[in-house]
Amino acid sequence: MAIASAITLLLPAAASAATTSAQENAAQEVKATQSDVQRQPKGMPSDYEVLPEKGGYSQTSNCTEVRGNLDSLAKAGQDRAVCVEWGSPKESSKTKILGPRDNGSVWCYGQKENLVYATRAELCSVRTAHLLVLEVPTGRVLGNAYGVIEQEIETQNGKPEFFEYLNFTLVDTDMATAGMTVSLTPVCSLDTSCKQSVDPWDKPRPVVEGRSVDGTISRLWTGDQGNKSFLLSYKMHVTIPAGSGTWDWGVDGGPGDGQYLVRCDNEVGATKGCIVPAFRPTFEVDRKYKEARQFIGMVQASMSSHPGWEGHGEPLHRESVQSEVDKNRAIVCDSTFSKWPSTPDPAQCDEFPFARTKESGRRMGVTSGASCQQYFVTSQTIEGQVYLSLLWYGYTNGEMPPADAKCARASMPKNQNEGVGGDLGRKTIQWRLLENDAYWVDAGNG
Repeated sequence: MAIASAITLLLPAAASAATTSAQENAAQEVKATQSDVQRQPKGMPSDYEVLPEKGGYSQTSNCTEVRGNLDSLAKAGQDRAVCVEWGSPKESSKTKILGPRDNGSVWCYGQKENLVYATRAELCSVRTAHLLVLEVPTGRVLGNAYGVIEQEIETQNGKPEFFEYLNFTLVDTDMATAGMTVSLTPVCSLDTSCKQSVDPWDKPRPVVEGRSVDGTISRLWTGDQGNKSFLLSYKMHVTIPAGSGTWDWGVDGGPGDGQYLVRCDNEVGATKGCIVPAFRPTFEVDRKYKEARQFIGMVQASMSSHPGWEGHGEPLHRESVQSEVDKNRAIVCDSTFSKWPSTPDPAQCDEFPFARTKESGRRMGVTSGASCQQYFVTSQTIEGQVYLSLLWYGYTNGEMPPADAKCARASMPKNQNEGVGGDLGRKTIQWRLLENDAYWVDAGNG
């Protein structure tokens, strides 16, 4: 880190009794205008992902670098310098930051800290920071402060907007905080594609030990065509009467690098909207399509690649180009397919992986659906009641479908085939699945 970008926070010199009294009075005034966090977070969602840190991330502290620059800082006339340790502070016994906390304001509060949690619509994180005030040029620690940063980003599926609630709590400090303020500079985009309102974070706000400052940032995608991804980053500014300092996250090589990502588009559905692209949603096949659900589950379990089965195989990826979808279907459901005699009419060729995926048999090198696993729905009437069953070629001989097959097709009643397809189409809009977006398929295999 260059000296110019190093964090530099000055600690006030020893104050007179009068000054100390004035600072205490100012602190009391600040406390009188602030209230404890009242925001009630939503419960932890049932389906979420913990996003992995970017490979090579190592910036948990800049203290070594700041200490290495102390001579240069002294020559520049600085008496004090600040470095920041991200994550759980080493001196945890001096702070409540690691103790029980039940007043969190975001839904991932209480989960493991310094991670980013994602759903298809939201991002959530709780980060802890330890600020050390160093004496120049000795490097001796003169003071400590401990803070918690809570963030919750919420996208809008039917609008090109997303909002972020951010809370900073000064949990504990052994420094005087009279006159201490914080402000925030978030970066949404380096061009005009993101219109950002950062009120009330754009102005310094008083902060004292044990209290929080918070606020909501609104953002608008200004584009009309295609899609745009916004990689968010943040810089928090701290000032005290004798100086100021900054620390950042979400930047290249730093904490949260590449994780605060939102994408907006107008490529699916009738309106523009935004989502969190890093989250891979799960398409659950409705139980009312019993045989179609069983068909997909059988394919996932018997095929060695276990397509779309979370925890066993790889996710499916959306194919958005209609001409490619048509080619996929034409290969898997080619002239070698024929309706099973007892499949209820009207019957269709049902395929898995779906034609609207990059994992369709054609994309896996299949030249004819004859090489796919072969299934069929058969019907039997007993005492006037029609019963359906899913079977496969080789069933009567006790043979399982070939595990090395690259695809599967089935003689399926039209209402089940199109019912599953219709549900997936609606989820495509809800999740704003674009070209090559990944998703899982849950067909009841557990």
